[in-house]
Amino acid sequence: MKQQGSLIKKLRTDRKISQAKLAEGISSRTTLSSFENRKTNLSSQTLFDYLDKMNITVHEFSLFLDSEATDQKRQLVQDFYTRYYDRTLTLEYLTSLEERYFETQNFFYYSLYIQGLLLLNRESFLKNQQAYSKEVELVKQYLFYIETWGRFELNLFSNLLFIFDQETISYYLDHGIKKILRYANDPFYANLVSVVILNGCAFASENKDSYLLNKFLLLSHPLPNTPLYFYLKIHQVLYQEIYSYLQSSQLNKEVLRNSLIVIEQAGYQNHNIDLKNLIYAVTSISI
Repeated sequence: MKQQGSLIKKLRTDRKISQAKLAEGISSRTTLSSFENRKTNLSSQTLFDYLDKMNITVHEFSLFLDSEATDQKRQLVQDFYTRYYDRTLTLEYLTSLEERYFETQNFFYYSLYIQGLLLLNRESFLKNQQAYSKEVELVKQYLFYIETWGRFELNLFSNLLFIFDQETISYYLDHGIKKILRYANDPFYANLVSVVILNGCAFASENKDSYLLNKFLLLSHPLPNTPLYFYLKIHQVLYQEIYSYLQSSQLNKEVLRNSLIVIEQAGYQNHNIDLKNLIYAVTSISI
C-alpha cells in the first residue's frame, strides 16, 4: 500500500490534477491525502476509480509498480527459469525453495520446487510415477480446486503437462484456459497464452497425440494476427503440418522448411534445431 500511495501521488501530480479534483465523486480529499502519504489503506474499488479518472488501466498501474520496485516473486521466477534453461537448476537450489515454503507456508515456493524437481527428473517420473506421487497429487489438487486460473496456475499447468492424462488436459483446455482467451489482446496475457499453446503443441507432438495437438491448435486459430502473436503464428503452421502427418502419414516438407527458415531468421537458431529434432522424432523424416 505504501508504494501504491506514493505512485498515485506521482501519477496525479504528473497530470497536474489536484487532490480535490481526483477525489471528487470518489472519496473525500482527506482519504486520498492520507493514502498518498502512506497513512491509511484504500479499498480496491476506490483505487480503481482513481486510476480510471486518470485514464490509467490497472495493468499499467501494475507495470508502474514493478518499475518502482522489483517484485521479489517475479525476480525469483526469472531466476528459476534462467537456471532451468542454462541447466544450472540444482537440487541444492530446489531444496532452498522447499525450505522457504516451510518457513512461509506459501504454495508459490513449493510450486517452483515441485516444477524443478519434476522437470529435472522427467524421464525418471515417466518410468516410475509412483515415486513422485506426493508432489504430483499436490499440484493436481491445487489446480482442481481453483475455478478461475491466473498466470500462476497457467504456468504451473503448462510446465507440467506430462503429469496429466489426456482427459484431464482436455478438461482444463475447455474449462480453464479458454477463459483466459477473453484477454487475448492484452499484452499482459499474450506471451503467456503463446507459451501455454506452444508447450501444449510440443507435448502433444512428442506423444504423437493428434487429439490433443488439434485441441491446442484450435486455441491458436482465433487469436489475432498481430505482432503480439508473431512467435506463436509462425509455429502454428509447423504444428499444423505435424498434425496432418499424424492423421494421414503425409508430410509437406516445403511447408516445414519455410516455417523453419522464418523461425531461424527471427533469431531462434537453437530453437530451430530443437524443432527439427522434434519433427524427426515424430515422423522419422529429416528436414
